[in-house]
Amino acid sequence: MTRVLVIGAGLGGLTLAHALMRAGLDVNVYEADDGTGERAQGYRIGLAPPALAALRAVLPPRLYQLAEATSGGLTGPGLLFDHRLTLLGSDLPGPEEARAFDRQVLRQVLLGDLDGRVAFGKRLKDHTEETDGTVTAHFSDGTRATGDVLVGADGGNSAVRRRLVPEVRLIDADLCGAMGRTPATDRFLELVPGRGTMVKGPGITLMLGRMQFDREPGEAAAELVPDLPMPRRESYVRWVLLLPPDHPATATPDRGDARDLVLELIEDWHPDLRDLVRGADLSGAGRSKVHDRPMPSWPVGRVTLLGDAAHLTLASGGNGANTALLDAVRLSARLTEVDQGRRELIPALTEYQRDLLERGNAAVEAGKRAAHRFVPAGGEAR
Repeated sequence: MTRVLVIGAGLGGLTLAHALMRAGLDVNVYEADDGTGERAQGYRIGLAPPALAALRAVLPPRLYQLAEATSGGLTGPGLLFDHRLTLLGSDLPGPEEARAFDRQVLRQVLLGDLDGRVAFGKRLKDHTEETDGTVTAHFSDGTRATGDVLVGADGGNSAVRRRLVPEVRLIDADLCGAMGRTPATDRFLELVPGRGTMVKGPGITLMLGRMQFDREPGEAAAELVPDLPMPRRESYVRWVLLLPPDHPATATPDRGDARDLVLELIEDWHPDLRDLVRGADLSGAGRSKVHDRPMPSWPVGRVTLLGDAAHLTLASGGNGANTALLDAVRLSARLTEVDQGRRELIPALTEYQRDLLERGNAAVEAGKRAAHRFVPAGGEAR
């Protein structure tokens, strides 16, 4: 039986684990964080039909039912307003059939039914490909794990990628982002009646998206998957503000309070927008520089990559997540062929890498094009 070590318990790594378990392979996941609540990993994402089909194909039926029940609709037009909420257009691009998911809720669903196969507090220190055709992961706590394949699914700052392809670095996208979530009220939901809202102000752009759960996640889990811990989570409006590189606020990217910064920047905007940001949940607000990174090919061995570890895309409401879920099902299919004796490992991983780079680098370019919509005249996203 093929043994697979997955580094990283994000959406892509956990989807891969479910796919491999369903196919009968031996898989274990190793996560650097000490627990599921260590850090927020983003807010609302939109999953398009191919990613939804991937989840349906790999999850046990009860988990997919819970994922579906805790998602939300993304129908209706994408609206464009000015900063005084004067309607400028209603034809912003976006997928018509996507569903909205809260990233943390979906991750909790994906942690279900993995039968003790996820180990937390396992920070990768190094990995080695052994002479006997195996690969060993060495962790900072002194432990190790050995398998036939190691998959780096450990995000944009991937420790696996740094060792596998050390010459590849993050690319500064010349944008600084601030984001947050605000509990949904009828007043705030009216700002986002469709799949998304863009507000164009002088020199900055604010994007809004609704995460309105079809069912409250804690309540849905208690009924559908009672053995799965799921904290209560209220519906919210996610907001994202991106600044171009020449904006004065980008000079202090480490400033603490994202909410106060945004309130300063939108001081003369419509009261509904100011109150939306003012009402943000402070535990869910943050700001950072924005990066992306395409990937070149690398010598194929028993170590490969998945999701943001391979192709980090600019934030675009689920671009990276959609690509990572497809990576997971494609890699699972290739490894299943190997486990069944229908393919040799290296040719199978070579085919996976070729597909990964084609789709992943296309997603990076799509993220760059999407970022241009945030950047006003005079600013430019590279």
